[in-house]
Amino acid sequence: TPFHSRPLAVKGYFKYSPVAIDKAKDPYKEQLGKTDQCQILVFLTDWASPFRVNTNEKRFVDLENDPGTIALGQLNTSETLTDYVSFTLPLVYRSTVRIPEYIVIAGASSRYGDYFTGGRGSVLHIDEFEFVYDPSELTDAELASVYSMVDPF
Repeated sequence: TPFHSRPLAVKGYFKYSPVAIDKAKDPYKEQLGKTDQCQILVFLTDWASPFRVNTNEKRFVDLENDPGTIALGQLNTSETLTDYVSFTLPLVYRSTVRIPEYIVIAGASSRYGDYFTGGRGSVLHIDEFEFVYDPSELTDAELASVYSMVDPF
């Protein structure tokens, strides 16, 4: 989605019911039988146009190395949460001078679902997403992580 501001974090609530991973493809076959993991992912980019994932061509966003990524926040867990739990996801900035063009927000009940790996029956619920712009709404550790990857020079 086109997006041009710089939030510090995203807050919300989630609950998760994982099952054992019963379907896996390389390179994730070692995950078979393990408890599934959910993923909540938020990142800002300065891509010239939206990125198009194509599973047939194995074209995915490389979150760690994509040169267009300005900030990234992610939450991964295999913990069973039967009631909604609050989360704060700091966006870790790689640059504070580049201007965001897009925001990507994704939630997956199977972290490796793009790679056809996961547990059939895992369920993730996410509610009340909220962008955080006020530093006073974050803990000192959360705020420190926001700028932990920015090169000071």
